[in-house]
Amino acid sequence: MTTWKERHDEAVRQQDAAWQAYLEATADRARALLDGAEVLGSQAAVARELGVSRAVVNRAIKALEKNQQQP
Repeated sequence: MTTWKERHDEAVRQQDAAWQAYLEATADRARALLDGAEVLGSQAAVARELGVSRAVVNRAIKALEKNQQQP
């Protein structure tokens, strides 16, 4: 049997791991969008292909660029 504190600490570790996985997936998605823009010629073309707005594509790419610039 585990204590409430042990269960809490394990849940925090799981949340941290899930958050890290989310951040990595978000960066992977943005890199894929950048590659798509290279292949298709523009962010607008990528957005049309995916059925989303160009703003969605642009925000994802800008967030990646911003995170890459941070020390």
